[in-house]
Amino acid sequence: MKLEAAASKAIALAKTIRDYWATELPKRHPNYPLVDPDTDSGPPPPQEKTLRQFLLRLAPDTLYKLALIMDLGRSGFAPNNLLADYQAMREEFNSPRLMITQMMNQAPLADYLQEGMEILKAQQIDLDKMDLTTAGA
Repeated sequence: MKLEAAASKAIALAKTIRDYWATELPKRHPNYPLVDPDTDSGPPPPQEKTLRQFLLRLAPDTLYKLALIMDLGRSGFAPNNLLADYQAMREEFNSPRLMITQMMNQAPLADYLQEGMEILKAQQIDLDKMDLTTAGA
């Protein structure tokens, strides 16, 4: 799967999840946006499971590239050190499941991915054409 297609699908699912919680949490937490951990927030949207399953099906290289895009969008760092950033991420989150958990815990995941994709496009960087694996480095 091309990275742009994977990012688009992840963005769509993450937006749906964020919109769900933006509607549900105020109903259950009277002091929202403060969320009382002792109050039931309700069941998660089905899209959370769908997003997790989608990410699990991705090739590890694609998953870590998506995570790199997320980081790029979150921090706005210059994309001039992608190889080192990718390798550091693979070392820190040495299993795809750990990386998926990290991604799923980002409430603004859709925004981070979208911003990261925009930064890459502005810099004319196509991660699909880059081999960021240790062997390819």
